[in-house]
Amino acid sequence: MKFLIEWKIKPKYRRDANKALEKFEQPKEVKTVFAGHYCVGASRGIAVVEADDAIVIHKTLSQMMDYTNFKVTPILPMFPE
Repeated sequence: MKFLIEWKIKPKYRRDANKALEKFEQPKEVKTVFAGHYCVGASRGIAVVEADDAIVIHKTLSQMMDYTNFKVTPILPMFPE
């Protein structure tokens, strides 16, 4: 299943979030990150991720929850294969 992940770094924790990102390792259970982008001039961004279970997404993002707010939305393709 694919998920749209939107994040916004909490202003007070920008430096801590950047340090945590440097140490971040993607778990094997997250199959693919199709796109990860920062918004220009902002402390937010988006990614499209594929994983079999939302619990995997939660565990992955929990490493950053002290510094970042997340919104995770399951998504479907507009034109199924």
